[in-house]
Amino acid sequence: MYTFTKEERLCSQPVIDELFASSHKFMAYPLSVHWMPLAGGTLKAPVQIVIGAPKRKLHHAVERNRAKRLIRECYRLRKSRLLDIAQQHNSDIALSINYISNEIISFGQMSLLFDKLIERLSEQIQQELCLKKEQ
Repeated sequence: MYTFTKEERLCSQPVIDELFASSHKFMAYPLSVHWMPLAGGTLKAPVQIVIGAPKRKLHHAVERNRAKRLIRECYRLRKSRLLDIAQQHNSDIALSINYISNEIISFGQMSLLFDKLIERLSEQIQQELCLKKEQ
């Protein structure tokens, strides 16, 4: 339940390109989120994620690694809600979370931010998947 396995990492370049070309995105400063629903069985796991921290914002590798580590840990602890939504609608979800600030925030601040982010993301995903079912 609270693991982050290799199957949950999004590595497929065509899917990543399609993900960034999709119109499903929002900002929850200092994070930028892109997401895309896919037909069930398309991905190895119901929810796959790619995490990024740009060199332009965080110049030192230590800072980029720290930011990505914080995002991974917060996602690992809160991913169950997204998994439930994906399984409920028999759909896969491709997700990208990028750190866009110049300063690293603490784990406590990131946890509070992630609670709001997961809430907003789950609402958007449910709306999109319900619209697809109606069509």
